[in-house]
Formats: sequence, structure tokens, C-alpha cells
Amino acid sequence: MKRALIAALLLVAVFACKKKEEAPVVETPAPPPPAKTQPTETQKPPVTPQQTVTLAAGAPIPASGVALWLQGDDAKAGKLASWSNPLVANVTAATTDPAEQPEVVANVLNGHAVVRFDGEKNMLKTNIDISPARMPEATIIAVFNSKTDTPTPLRKLYGDDNGSYDRAAGLDNRAEGKNYTLFTGNGVEGDFQLEKDKPYLTVDQFGAKDVSTWVNGRVELAKVETGYEEALPNLYIGGTGTSYHEPWMGDVAEIIVYARALTDQERAQVEDYLAHKYALTLQRP
Repeated sequence: MKRALIAALLLVAVFACKKKEEAPVVETPAPPPPAKTQPTETQKPPVTPQQTVTLAAGAPIPASGVALWLQGDDAKAGKLASWSNPLVANVTAATTDPAEQPEVVANVLNGHAVVRFDGEKNMLKTNIDISPARMPEATIIAVFNSKTDTPTPLRKLYGDDNGSYDRAAGLDNRAEGKNYTLFTGNGVEGDFQLEKDKPYLTVDQFGAKDVSTWVNGRVELAKVETGYEEALPNLYIGGTGTSYHEPWMGDVAEIIVYARALTDQERAQVEDYLAHKYALTLQRP
């Protein structure tokens, strides 16, 4: 009986082994390859807005958002290597090259000093940036004259042009009928007909997509479309920068830059202050 039982158990074991050997092998599918990821563009660091100051109470011009304010009366007589205003700390217009240094001339415009550019090599480089990246809105106000009304050679009162018609203003022969022009990023826009040796007060107000100008209180350009791109990282006075100098030939008595648009009331406040100071006649409607 024991032998028969053992024999039966052996038969069952052999049969089980055969079934195990004959069982189909199920293959585990390989994991899918990892999905391809698209390379990401390198993120540019955020651009820091141009630093400004808020003037003390009682200032003769709107107090907030002032990026630059230069007055001829603050400049030392003789060759001008550096021009600044204690009310706007750490902001200068300067050059170390004696050939580029304009001359300060006292008692020229209603008893006030002016900075005189010779139309040859004189130009000052400021340490502010008026390009749209750092200053999306800007208002540039100037009191000046020109010793010539000829639009050639090209001459710029100020600018930061790198060759793409960046923010700049001055004499140019590429705007039919008007010798004083403004760069718009899309080309050259005629602003007004300048007369030599005549003092002017101009307000150039740059928005995100347009520009407007006023000359001696009268509107000349109203929201002309602009297309500004990257520009030189510094504002130049007496020229348009290092790509194209286009040197100014004339006097600058005062120049103010706001890193914002002014309201009509604020603009009138600046115009009234400058017109009274320099004995200019405003031509408001």
C-alpha cells in the first residue's frame, strides 16, 4: 500500500512538472521610451526701469519721475567736461575727451548761461537710458537754439540712435517741408521749420506706440505712430551717439527728461516755468 501510494504521488508530481513546462511564456512589454522634450529658450533677465527722483516740495516743475534735469546756470564757465544738477543726484552728462567738450557761455539767454556746441565734435554722454526697454514712456523738454537752419549736414540736439531711427531730434533733410525732425523708429518725421538763432522750447512726449510734440506751447505732432526697437543704452546731448554723431551747432540752455508722460496741466507748468525764465513767447491756442 505504501509503495502504491508513493508511486501515485510520483506520477502526480511528474504530470505537474510537464504542465508547468508546457505553460506559455507571457512576455512583459518593454516600457515606452521617454517623451522628447523641447529645448527651452534662455530667459532674459528682467530689464530694470530707469531710476528717477522725486523733487522736493516747491519745485518749479512737476516733482515725480525726473530722470535728468540740466541747467546751463549749473555748468562751470569754460570747457564743460561734466554737467550735473544737485537736485537730481548721480545723473551727469560728460565727456573726458577735450575735443568733445562744449563751451559754457554766460549771460546769453535772458541773463542765463548756455552750453554751446560747435557743430564739429562736441557731444555729451549722459548716464541715463531713454530706450523703450528701460523707459517705455518718456518726455524730453529742451530750451535751445541753432546757429544754422540748413538740414545738411545732419545735426541732432539729442539722441540714442544705433541706426534704427531711435529716439532722436534735430536738423535733417529727409522730411519734406520741415528741417527740424524727429526719428520715429519707422523713419524721419518732420516736426517744424526751425529758424537759426531763434530760441525754442520743445516738448517731445514718447508713448509706448506713438509720439507727440509741442513747440513754444503749440502742438506740432499728435500721436504719430512709432516703432522703436533696441537703442544705444545712453542718451547723448549735442548729437545722437556713437553710431552716428550728427553734431549739433548751437546752444542748449536747459534740458529735462521725465521717465513718464506728463499730463496737459503738468506740461503747461513746465512750459510756463521755462518761458518765464528765458523770456520766451508761448503760442498756445
